[in-house]
Amino acid sequence: TGKAAVNGGGSFAVSASKDRTLKRWNLPGSSVLNEATSDIDLKTFCSARAHEKDINILCVAPNDSLIATGSQDKTVKLWAANSLDLSATLKGHRRGVWDCQFSSYDKVIATSSGDQTVKLWSLSDYSCVRTFQGHAASVLRVRFLSGGLQLVSAGADGLLKLWTIRTTECEATIDAHEDKVWALDISVDGKKLVSGGADSKIVVWTDTTKQEEDLMRAVDEQNILLEQRLSNHVLHKEFEKALDLALDLERPRQILRVLNSIVEKDVQKDETGLMTLKRHVKTWSLEKVKKILTYCRDWNTRARNSHLAMLVVQAVVMSIPAQTLAKEEGIPQILAGITPYAERHFKRLDKMYTNAFLLDFTLTSMGSLDTEDNSQMDFQAWEKNSKHVLPPEKVDGRIQIGGSIILGGNKVSEASDEEEIVSIGDSESSSDDEAMEM
Repeated sequence: TGKAAVNGGGSFAVSASKDRTLKRWNLPGSSVLNEATSDIDLKTFCSARAHEKDINILCVAPNDSLIATGSQDKTVKLWAANSLDLSATLKGHRRGVWDCQFSSYDKVIATSSGDQTVKLWSLSDYSCVRTFQGHAASVLRVRFLSGGLQLVSAGADGLLKLWTIRTTECEATIDAHEDKVWALDISVDGKKLVSGGADSKIVVWTDTTKQEEDLMRAVDEQNILLEQRLSNHVLHKEFEKALDLALDLERPRQILRVLNSIVEKDVQKDETGLMTLKRHVKTWSLEKVKKILTYCRDWNTRARNSHLAMLVVQAVVMSIPAQTLAKEEGIPQILAGITPYAERHFKRLDKMYTNAFLLDFTLTSMGSLDTEDNSQMDFQAWEKNSKHVLPPEKVDGRIQIGGSIILGGNKVSEASDEEEIVSIGDSESSSDDEAMEM
């Protein structure tokens, strides 16, 4: 620009050839070009023997101070632009270097190689500061994006990869070409990316990062507002509204808390805890029913939440016809996953119920010393109305309770004196008698 552009001061071009040399050509200014009536012959300003093998790429730094060349000899060489004196040699790639690119924002240079890697080098001490691995073929092109914070690379497998420099993580892989991607460049404003491949396709990409970030920010703000509304509903004990909101937000822990509150509220009203649940189930879509059954399957794996999970399942099967549930894809499999844990919980309850008989028998025996038979009658009424959750699988031996014998699951009349009574534990009466005789 200015006088340099007019008189040609500082303007130059660089070329690399199959003869493995690097040449600098000074360019005339606009004043010479405007007055020229024929072709202008350029003369070499300086040249250098650059590499021992073919030169694949050359790149000029944004401030025109350095020139970088990449070769099949696995090295990248940095040259002083004004004299083509060698400044540094970057070694680290295991195969030929296909591309190199200076950053416009930092003193770094990125290189891509046939060893399927992209490397980032510092121009201060010429050391490798980052290595990006993930391509399954040679990396043919590399460019800086997002103000120098990201890299985009193109491979011989037709894939483009987006990298974050700080973490060296691949953020996205784009499959748009069916053959090698030989061309890759960024628009001046950095909003568009152009790729060209051996499949005869040129693809233009638009950077939508800002739009996606704005969308995610809007979604986060909406979720925060909904979370606040959910907390307010729970605080004011508006559990039915809280349940619908928690289902929309897909918050399993909040749903569990709200369902517990709803059941407790119904129990306080002397209800079974199913009335409100059944009313809600009738308003749910099958997709929402499928989602809540999935939560129930997870809750049912823990004993502390199994009762609530079974109540919700009961409300679902009582409110929606079995044919409808069976036709919905995924629901039969979810119910099949609930069944084994449900049977395990029922067996645990049956075991606790059976073990409680010893305590009931002890309390009844203690109450029989009283002149009044109210406690005995209460126990017999309770025993008559009580049932196991699951039917007993097998009954062996006999059990004596209150003078009655249950044999093979059938109650027998009063035990005779000749029936042998099996005591639990070893009796010490005989040993005590022997001790007294001695």
